[in-house]
Amino acid sequence: MAGGDLEKSNSSFSKKFLFSLVTVSVLSTYAEASITGPGCNGGDCATISDSKTGQIIITGNGSSNSLTISSGGTLSNGDNKAIYAHAKDSETLTITNLKNEGIINGKVSVENSKGNFTGTIAVNTFENEGQINGQIYMGIWGGKPGTLTIDNFNNRGTIKSNSQHGVFFQGKNTHIKTFENSGTIESSNRGVELQDGTIENFTNSGTIASNGNNEPEDHATNNTSTGIRIYNKSYIKTFDNQGSISGKFGVKLLGSTIDNFKNSGIIESTSKHKNGAAISISNLIGSGSTIKNFENSGTIKANDASGILIEAGNKIETLTNKGTIEASLYGIGFYAVDNYGDQVEIGKITIEENGVIKAGNDAIHIDGANKGIKGEGIDVKGRLEGGNAGIYIGGGKQVSTSIKVSGTIQGGNSGIINTGTIGQEDHKNQQYGITIENNGLITSTNGSGILNTENGIIYGNIINQSNNDLSLKNDSDATITSGIVNSGSGTIHINNQGSIGKNENGNNITNDGSGNIVVEDWVVSTGDDGKLEGIVVGGDKTDNVIIDNVTIDQGGLDLGELEDISNIVSGVKPGQVGNIGINGSGEISLGFDPITGKLSTDFNLNASIAGATFRSLINTTSRRASFIDSVMGNSMQHFAFAKPNTSIAMQEKGNLYANASDYIKNDFNNGSYGYNKEHSLFILPYTSSQNVELSLNEESKGHTRGTIIGYSTLKDSGIYGVYVGYEDTKMSSTYFDINNRSYYTGLKYFNTLFTTSKGQEVYLKAQGKTAFIKNKLSKKIGKSEAEASPNSYAYGMSGDLGMNFNHGDNIFSPEAGLVYEGGYTEAFSMINTKGQATVMGGERTYANYLNLLSTRTSFTWFRDWLPNLKTSMTLGAKFNINPQVKAKARFGQVKVKDEFYLPRVQRYVTTSMIVPLNNVFYFSLNYNGMFDSKGDTHTGFAQFNYIW
Repeated sequence: MAGGDLEKSNSSFSKKFLFSLVTVSVLSTYAEASITGPGCNGGDCATISDSKTGQIIITGNGSSNSLTISSGGTLSNGDNKAIYAHAKDSETLTITNLKNEGIINGKVSVENSKGNFTGTIAVNTFENEGQINGQIYMGIWGGKPGTLTIDNFNNRGTIKSNSQHGVFFQGKNTHIKTFENSGTIESSNRGVELQDGTIENFTNSGTIASNGNNEPEDHATNNTSTGIRIYNKSYIKTFDNQGSISGKFGVKLLGSTIDNFKNSGIIESTSKHKNGAAISISNLIGSGSTIKNFENSGTIKANDASGILIEAGNKIETLTNKGTIEASLYGIGFYAVDNYGDQVEIGKITIEENGVIKAGNDAIHIDGANKGIKGEGIDVKGRLEGGNAGIYIGGGKQVSTSIKVSGTIQGGNSGIINTGTIGQEDHKNQQYGITIENNGLITSTNGSGILNTENGIIYGNIINQSNNDLSLKNDSDATITSGIVNSGSGTIHINNQGSIGKNENGNNITNDGSGNIVVEDWVVSTGDDGKLEGIVVGGDKTDNVIIDNVTIDQGGLDLGELEDISNIVSGVKPGQVGNIGINGSGEISLGFDPITGKLSTDFNLNASIAGATFRSLINTTSRRASFIDSVMGNSMQHFAFAKPNTSIAMQEKGNLYANASDYIKNDFNNGSYGYNKEHSLFILPYTSSQNVELSLNEESKGHTRGTIIGYSTLKDSGIYGVYVGYEDTKMSSTYFDINNRSYYTGLKYFNTLFTTSKGQEVYLKAQGKTAFIKNKLSKKIGKSEAEASPNSYAYGMSGDLGMNFNHGDNIFSPEAGLVYEGGYTEAFSMINTKGQATVMGGERTYANYLNLLSTRTSFTWFRDWLPNLKTSMTLGAKFNINPQVKAKARFGQVKVKDEFYLPRVQRYVTTSMIVPLNNVFYFSLNYNGMFDSKGDTHTGFAQFNYIW
């Protein structure tokens, strides 16, 4: 019995002993915990249910802690940390539950403290159902190797911060398993930021917003106010937005990765900067960002920026849009900051049936990255709409596979604009460059559906299987390698100025459907052998192919190719071909009979470089003659015979160039002009603007700059003048450039023949002149050029009779004369300097002589207003007696003779205001203008004369 009692007693003792051990263990754990702050009692702060002021500190190695602010509780600590949980060195801290149902005025921080933190902080659950007026920071700062894990972060209330962040996670060993926001998170700069850490599942069904005003800059975007910023090698496995995210950047990736990005809510940019975007994907110190799978079924918008903007060196592997992307700049765009970042990689872009991208500029803008952009392909089942283009592919950028369209692509200028590359060179399957399927539509409001321009290349062909029409423009330097196919019921309109190759059947154009193909214009180029690369039409429905216009590129052309229409167009009947022409200035023209299919060739040298050279030479010579008459007249006008009671009238074309009236002679006698002056000298730099018809029916503008030196002397037998000068002329037109330097000289003579009984003076003027001209002639055909440098020689003489009628302070002077102008231009051959601008066998213009005779008449009004102010104005006209010019040339092996006509009538006007400054210097302001049916010239100059 005693033994039994002993056994029972021992059992009771054992239970008490074990209970004591547990109690000691628990007490030991709580003893190491340290939860201090307002309302705490011996480290126990499990719940705050009333109003407290100050800071609650949670710490303790190996401790496990919980804290709840109940719905009636308030914890306040101003702008400081209201809750401060921290660990140091190798400590381990666990927070099993941190929950707010009430109000926290201040910051919430879970972090490492001073020292080299190598320990662990674990947060099992963070919940906010109330109001937090301050930043939440959970992180390992200072690059310390310690670890922070957060199992669940759940905000169903409001987090509002006036500091840098609303919620900030930091640290390379910071891991968040689940982040959920169904409430509101706002800050003055960044709503939520993940820096260096990882989040397995990020879900937002509430609101995350930045209310800051920090705009991105041209060369930096790092400090921009952002809804969610994912920074510096951070990683999110699944990002799911079902709510609203907004800021200057809605979502910003900087050197980070998201595996799966889903948006069924709203992501918005409030930026007004060109680098602003709802979603921005950028580099950080050479490290790029990646989104592996991107899916939008919600709304992405930017009223004054772009929807999705990708910096050079970043990539999206797959992008699918089932929702709406709407932006004022680009729906999806690319950019570079300075020269940072490598090639941008973007995988396949799919716009699903209900997907829409609408942008003020381009819906999809594949350009802006300096080192190239490479995309796999674009499949449009929904709608792309851009103010400029639905899809824009820039130079040096590539969509490496096809573009398929079963939806709608619409642009203001073109649906698709390609200046880069679609497809891959030497790829095995080159069949599909752009394919329009089902009811697909590519269109524009102002231009073509597809514009392949600049150096754009489309590897493969363009196939229209739709019942909608398509307009296609292929510009001069652009290439489509494998032809155009219409297998639908719509109509394809083609304007080809570049290169469109053949498909596997040898056809440039194939019509297999029930629709039509209309070739509005097609430039047929020439191969290296001079043979034409003609249009080959094939398919089952070639009768539905209409070729409105064909333009033959004459550069390098073997003229024998023009003898057979099959060299130009084959596969259709002659009646299906409208017009066949040849590019260039009009020097070679073709006639085509659509009934017989026969071609004829004609040559027009007036439209060639020969005609342009002659027109330029005559215009320059006539302008210079009128100008020299003016300036030499101003120099000679300051003389009077020294003999008393002798007067002299000197009329020059465009001015009164003598002091014939008593008024002027009296000025000399009174000492206003000086007396017995016998010599006059001037040096005059000048500039002239002129319009000349170089290419036929095109007014070409140019400028002349030169310098003239003139000297005049007064003798008993009259006034003699001599001048020398040079000038540079530059004229440019669509097809020709004419630049030259002229060296010229001449002699002038004036004398009074007699004076009538009524005092009218009859005078004689005469001039002889010559010039040497070094020409540089250029012919342009498209981007090809040829040049020649012949010399020209100009010479001429003229004589005029005139009479002065004095009436008070006025002199009226009619005048008539005869002019001879001659010229000689050496034979020259055009030498190709860029591409092929001449036909095969070259082009040569033979030596040419000009012998032109003309009459001229003019009327001058001179008025003596004051002793120191005189004016004159001349109106005149020149009538060409024999304006016919003959020319000879050779094109390839074909020799051509032609004649054409220069303008028959040339009109001119000259005005001068003459101001004697003292007895040796005279100043005049002058204008000289010349006008004919082929152009006009305007020269204004200020002239100083020195007489002695």
